[in-house]
Amino acid sequence: MFSKLPKIFRTAVLSASAGLLFAVALPAAQASVVYSNLNAAQTGSDPVYGTGPLANSFTTDAGGGTLNAIQALLMNLGPDVVSSIQVNLLSSSSGAPGSTLASFISRSSSDVASSGFAAYTFALASGYTLAANTTYWIEILASDANAIQWSYSSDLSGVGVAGESSYASAFGVSTNADAVAAGFGPYQMTVELPEPGSFALVGLGLAGVLVMRRRKQI
Repeated sequence: MFSKLPKIFRTAVLSASAGLLFAVALPAAQASVVYSNLNAAQTGSDPVYGTGPLANSFTTDAGGGTLNAIQALLMNLGPDVVSSIQVNLLSSSSGAPGSTLASFISRSSSDVASSGFAAYTFALASGYTLAANTTYWIEILASDANAIQWSYSSDLSGVGVAGESSYASAFGVSTNADAVAAGFGPYQMTVELPEPGSFALVGLGLAGVLVMRRRKQI
C-alpha cells in the first residue's frame, strides 16, 4: 500500500519518521549520575598530600558506560606551594583501592582557588569503558607537597553514596556509613556516565536522515 503512494509522499513520510526518531533520541542523550554528593553540606576536609592518596569508591549500574571526566570538591589552603594534582581511576580489590586503570589529565594546584571549596573537573584524554555492576575507585594524590584539601560530607543521601567506601592512606578503608559514624564522611565528587542506549538512538536517527537525503538525490 505504502509503495503505491506517489514518490514525493513516500519521501515526505520517511523523512518525517527519521526526523521524529532523531528528535526523540536527542533528549535521551544525557549523562546518568552513578555517584554524587558534590552539593551536600560539607563536614570537613583532608589534605591530599600527607594524608593521601585519598580515594572514594563508586559502582556502575546495569548499563555500565564510558567514563570521560569526574568532578571533585577541592580548596587550596596554601597557594604559594605549587605542585601537580593527579587523579586516577582504580579497580577495586577486596573492597579496597586496587590497580590503576586510567589516569586523568593532571592539574596544577595553582588552578585551585584558596577562597573556598569549589568543584573542579578532571578529564580523561580518551573515555574509559566501565563494566556493568562493578565497583571502581577515584583516587586523588600529590607526589610533591601542596595544600590541596578534598572535602567530605556526612550526608549519605546523594545518588550512589550510601553503599560505598572511602580511603585515606593515613587511615585505611572505611565504609561511608562507618566514616560518618566516626565524625567524618565520604569525599565529595560526582561521577556521570553517558547513557549507552542514547547514542545508539541518535545514530539510528542520523542514519535515517542520511538515507532520506540520499534517496532525494537519486
